[in-house]
Amino acid sequence: MLHTRRVWCVNLAVSAEELARQLIETTWCLCTGFELEGRLFLNDSTSENALNEFAIVKRHEDGRSFLQVESITVSWCDLPQMLHYVQATLMGEYDISDFVHEVSPRLQTPEEHGRCPLCA
Repeated sequence: MLHTRRVWCVNLAVSAEELARQLIETTWCLCTGFELEGRLFLNDSTSENALNEFAIVKRHEDGRSFLQVESITVSWCDLPQMLHYVQATLMGEYDISDFVHEVSPRLQTPEEHGRCPLCA
């Protein structure tokens, strides 16, 4: 994750298909995050006008520790590619790469988050 001080508002995703569609069809606020099956997709873009980049983070079973397993430039993906990345993430295909490292994202529910300066 590029942004260690950013706070993400995490919403539950309904399915891999819906998440993939949402990621490629929308430019999200910089504080947007999604969770699906213990995997977080956190907006890691540098600005709303930059490439749409999402950090993929695995939540450990303890619920308090996290590993970043991948980073995807969503702006370069079409729907089949993004769906492949989401499904590969859920199957754990990125969990053992050399890229994997511990991270400490600051997460909030929509109720906790409300609106922040990044909620444009």
